[in-house]
Amino acid sequence: MKILMLSTVQTFFRQRAGMFFVLLAILFGFMGGSEHYGFALFFLTDPFGMFYLAGIWILYTFLCSHFVSNLWIQPDYSFIYQTRLWPNFKRVSRFFLMALGFLQPILYYGVYILAIARQDKLLHRVWPIFIFYMFLSAAVVLVAEWRIRNPQLFNLKAKSSSAWPFPRPVSWIYWSIEWLIREKGLTFLTCKAGSVGIIICTLIYYQTDVYDIRLPAIGFSLGYLLNIGLSFELFYWENDVWLWNRSLPISMPERFLRTGIIHAVLLAPETLVALRYQIISFSEVMQLYILGLALIMLFHIYLYKQSALLEDMMKPVLSGFVILTFMILYKIPVWGIAAAGFVISYYLYFKWYGKENIKF
Repeated sequence: MKILMLSTVQTFFRQRAGMFFVLLAILFGFMGGSEHYGFALFFLTDPFGMFYLAGIWILYTFLCSHFVSNLWIQPDYSFIYQTRLWPNFKRVSRFFLMALGFLQPILYYGVYILAIARQDKLLHRVWPIFIFYMFLSAAVVLVAEWRIRNPQLFNLKAKSSSAWPFPRPVSWIYWSIEWLIREKGLTFLTCKAGSVGIIICTLIYYQTDVYDIRLPAIGFSLGYLLNIGLSFELFYWENDVWLWNRSLPISMPERFLRTGIIHAVLLAPETLVALRYQIISFSEVMQLYILGLALIMLFHIYLYKQSALLEDMMKPVLSGFVILTFMILYKIPVWGIAAAGFVISYYLYFKWYGKENIKF
């Protein structure tokens, strides 16, 4: 039962990964620290600020509750109805923990508002937040309780009204990224959140003193390398899911170019965030972006030689990052390292592609 509840929360974040990614792009890509601070002060000081905050949180809770109600009518979750055999306290407490899992985003934002209130001596205005938490958690618990008491053991399939009015693009690149977001959404969201977080922290530290490009080169490289999970999933997609693509009459240079374009698109969001903050120049950001693309391409192509579990690849990745750090500290130009990375990856792609022994 606990596994089914945990799976419910994980499925929600996995299926809504695209939505959360857009929200993160808006919150951290287009809004700066001053905007976040301004919104927090508005919620704390405006007479109707807490009502606006409650309205936003209620909409999110409604989305979570609707998801639970619909997910538990699927055959895979029919066993969840056996929770009616649990004692009331045990069942409600488990549902409450599940509700907290759904409400993680608003819990984290509440902590941020609490920190702002403590900083500006407005702690006397945060008490409604705790009441919101109790009522919103209770709402999710009540919906879960209602669903198990009103089971629907079959799913009425209706024609979807949200279908695209145009055919899907006939594009290898589009199919690969679409599969990554739809099937590996949680991995996509986690990698992007970590990468954006590292890059933002690097930019904040860069402002504390006078540094050259070497500091952001190290920080950005680490941030871009957090996308190796996405690169690994693309390798899995190519070699275990979309097997027939190798029989297509496509030249090796074109395959290499398509792989590079896919990774370039995946690294674009955190690069746009760096450009948005305008802390380092456009030319420097482009150098760091090309360096990150070269690094992630080297990792992806290394998988053709040493296909293994992702955790088994951490040692060569960390060793390579240490070597890269020394190269940057010894003032080797960033563009030179990036160019060398592309040349090496292009050579190794021809050498290793199609010669690996895939083991998943």
